[in-house]
Amino acid sequence: MKGLLGRLAPALGLLALGGWLSLMTGAFLTPDNLTNVLLQSAINAVLAAGMTFVILTGGIDLSVGSVLALSGMVLGRLLQSGVPWPAAVLLGLVVGALLGLVNGLLITRGKLPPFIATLGMMSAARGLALVFSGGRPESGFEPGFLALGEGPALLALMAVVYALAWLTLQRTVFGRSVYAVGGNEQAAWLSGINTGAVKTLVYVLSGLLSGLAAAMLTARLNSAQPIAGVMYELDAIAAVVIGGTSLAGGQGSVLGTLLGALIMSVLRNGLNLLEVSADMQQVVIGVVIILAVLLDRSRAQLGTPRARLALGVCLALVVVSSLWWRSLAVGEGPQIAMVLKTRNNPFWVDMEQAAQEAADRAGVRLLVQAPERETDVEKQMQIVENLIQKRVDALILAPCGSKEIVPAIRKANQAGIPVLIVDTRVDPQALQQAGAHVTTFIGSDNLKGGELAGDFLAARLQGKGRVVLLEGIAGHETVDARKRGFLAAIEKHPGLVLAASQTANAEQEKAFNVTQNLLQTDPDVQGLFACNDVMALGALQACKAMRRSDILIVGFDASDHARAAIRDGTMAGSVAQYPREMGRLGVESALELLSGKTISDTLPTKVDVIDQSKL
Repeated sequence: MKGLLGRLAPALGLLALGGWLSLMTGAFLTPDNLTNVLLQSAINAVLAAGMTFVILTGGIDLSVGSVLALSGMVLGRLLQSGVPWPAAVLLGLVVGALLGLVNGLLITRGKLPPFIATLGMMSAARGLALVFSGGRPESGFEPGFLALGEGPALLALMAVVYALAWLTLQRTVFGRSVYAVGGNEQAAWLSGINTGAVKTLVYVLSGLLSGLAAAMLTARLNSAQPIAGVMYELDAIAAVVIGGTSLAGGQGSVLGTLLGALIMSVLRNGLNLLEVSADMQQVVIGVVIILAVLLDRSRAQLGTPRARLALGVCLALVVVSSLWWRSLAVGEGPQIAMVLKTRNNPFWVDMEQAAQEAADRAGVRLLVQAPERETDVEKQMQIVENLIQKRVDALILAPCGSKEIVPAIRKANQAGIPVLIVDTRVDPQALQQAGAHVTTFIGSDNLKGGELAGDFLAARLQGKGRVVLLEGIAGHETVDARKRGFLAAIEKHPGLVLAASQTANAEQEKAFNVTQNLLQTDPDVQGLFACNDVMALGALQACKAMRRSDILIVGFDASDHARAAIRDGTMAGSVAQYPREMGRLGVESALELLSGKTISDTLPTKVDVIDQSKL
């Protein structure tokens, strides 16, 4: 009985979670929302199916997200080259399988631990994706291929993958060998199983399914991105663990993994509907993973008094938290949703605060959501889909991808929800091809901002010297515009030399390391422009560590920390584009729309360089 309860735990958990969410919000248990949940789980479920085979052998694969990105970029480039989409998809699968083969050989022939081998592949495959693509996404694919990203095709592919995976594990010699290797590799070898071949094949399978997930994601977003799949390996591992597969290997099933992927999708969907912030969602999901592992370790003790007491305490906490959450519900009124790129950057924090202040003044509800990472277009798309099910009255959106987010905008259009874009323009050609539209764009001209930064640095250096550029996230329209503007400005000054241009992924720590490396290579650098203040502050710390106070540093966003550095003279300046103004205008414009007024299709906000004279 205890063993049966252990095997049924993921299914019982999914039913309990669904029942609780249906009580907490009426938007959850609707056909459209349940379809959303299934579609949003499909890509992670396919990745997790391959991960299950790997973990059953006692291994781990940290490279699936990067393999997805490289396979997707190869697929996208082939499609743009005119290769028929079935052949392009097949070649994308081959790329994924070959990368998986390399992982397997490194582990079996090279005797590397799975963690180290796949960690190295995670970095190498991501770098190859960026080199191969030049940091730019591919988009605009033929309708036949895009059909793979529609609901029926995604669900069919997921079903086929799990049917074949279940049959492989339960009805084939290879499947039994996978369990044997994970249970006791030495005993499996002594019984005649080629353990090296089995372990290699599971990594090939993991890579192959990463390639399939790349095709599904590329079709869903109508875009192949070199930055796709960041941290997807953690979601896949979480689905496997929640589904009951032991990290020690030898125990588990793909059906449990499917339930684990569904639990994660239901959880994220429900938390969006309950208006839980992305930061708190990470906490909740982390707790769920820990509880799943603890349950796996204590299945034999499910009937003890201590276990029953712990279960009772958990249920009591759920009941109390539910009653508390429902007590926070407010009355009827307009609901405006704001979906940002992330909430871990001062720029977006300022925008959110100003938008909330405007909503409070008007007496309306503002629901703010964002993915954990600016690169996660798929997660942002899921958030928008979930908010559509919540029937918000207006949507203010800062797109993570100017082309990739278009399918979500089209769904909002179909639901009759006006979409207002802030900060980053949506690609007009992609909108036209999809039959989608946005009501207005609110933001500054990033190209002009980059030009202002270049002109300012040129003036401070008197038109001559060596300068470096710290780029942001490769392929993002906003930072690409800043980069283009800066390069156009310094081209006007023959005495200025671009010594280096490197990406720091909009991260302070990476900017610190990149700047140190660049200054070691070229000590004659005199000026530096970073495409956001986070990177500028990282570069500033690197210059301080190297005692290079002579370098003029210019950032972008004019955050509070950057202004403080400008005030004390350690930074030369920063381009201000006033995110608070964007947030305020976003809410006020949405309210004008809801009151029946017409607004302009563009609401520009100013852009300026802030230095000591303007503080």
